[in-house]
Amino acid sequence: MRKQMTLWMVLISIIVLLSILPVRIFAGQIEIVRDSWGVAHIYADNDSELFFGAGYATAGDRTFQMELSRRKVAGTLSEIYGKDLLESDKLMRTLGLYKHAQELPDVQNPFSGLVASASHLSVRDWYPYSLTIGTGETGHNPRSIRLYEPLDDQNEFTFESFSEIHRDNVSAIARDFLSLAGILSEKNLLSQNSTRLLKALSHWDYRLLKNSRAADVAETVVREMHRSLRPNTVTALVASKYGGCHSGNIFLLRSALEEFERTQKLPEEEELAVWVNQLLEASAGSLREAVSQVRKVVMVYQTNLEGLPSIYPDANRKAPDLVTTSGNTIWSQLGNSYTQIVDLSNIDKCRAFLTPGASEGPRSPHFFDQVELWVTGETRPASLSREEVTKYVESIETLFSPINKTMRQSGSD
Repeated sequence: MRKQMTLWMVLISIIVLLSILPVRIFAGQIEIVRDSWGVAHIYADNDSELFFGAGYATAGDRTFQMELSRRKVAGTLSEIYGKDLLESDKLMRTLGLYKHAQELPDVQNPFSGLVASASHLSVRDWYPYSLTIGTGETGHNPRSIRLYEPLDDQNEFTFESFSEIHRDNVSAIARDFLSLAGILSEKNLLSQNSTRLLKALSHWDYRLLKNSRAADVAETVVREMHRSLRPNTVTALVASKYGGCHSGNIFLLRSALEEFERTQKLPEEEELAVWVNQLLEASAGSLREAVSQVRKVVMVYQTNLEGLPSIYPDANRKAPDLVTTSGNTIWSQLGNSYTQIVDLSNIDKCRAFLTPGASEGPRSPHFFDQVELWVTGETRPASLSREEVTKYVESIETLFSPINKTMRQSGSD
């Protein structure tokens, strides 16, 4: 009799648990495997659960960074930083980017919208808003145009060749501008000031290195060049033909130099001479006005791209001595904080680095453990197959999916 009562109690307990936790018991499982570098590898049965796991892992590593990104777009930074950020908040609220970003995935496609926002669900349990938006632009920039050149020279791709490309610090846009300026100089179409500045760069090897005077001069030229093509100015003709910003500059330089190579003539020669003179003289003026600056030696905790002050100064770190700090090169150590090289023929030969580390937690062993890779331009193993990843396992965490059956089906379509 006692055994029967015990059996009935066990059965009743199971029925009660099944009625209370049906989702947890029958939901799909999401596995988060962290390797010895603290990098999360997410495994799930479908896209929706995969994105949920990615959001959960990202929040675990970078919750504060995600919160700052959300506040930036929502226009609420002044709530924590004070009145200095008030104008930024006013601008963001006027633009309404945060509101539009929340609505966009559902407007485009309700089913795709589920996957697009699934990575936010792990935070949405307590904060019911999307956290980030993305922006993009078209046309070449100084880094992308240079990338084409070493890739075109490769007969076969190896990790060694990719490593060389990764550490490339040649400024193609500055090099091509100087080539055009040299042609105009030979035609006696440059002013004395322009010619003088051009001679200062005559022995430069086109590499944007830290603590190089020639590189500083070239970087000044590139900076002045950025928005030099404008309508309603002396550059209106070439601006209307080639466009503006660096994509227009690059299109202009490539077109003009290719035409000169074919015909020994420059298109719009007079207008190009005006443009080049204007840029070189403006650059010379900027160099004269420039005050000697002490480079930052402190990496401010969570300054991100906004230049925000450190909320936790104890987490600030001394910046390492970098080789290429320019944002206009492929290497661009200040701009290139993440690299991943994927070998599609063998996904276990992949390499990567993420600086300063995978975690934003100052007490985490992975807060600052990839800085040496950043300084030297090296990479670490970044295998992708589950079998190979298990060789580097540091921890495994299993989540139960909060996404119901209908949502999972729509998310995998």
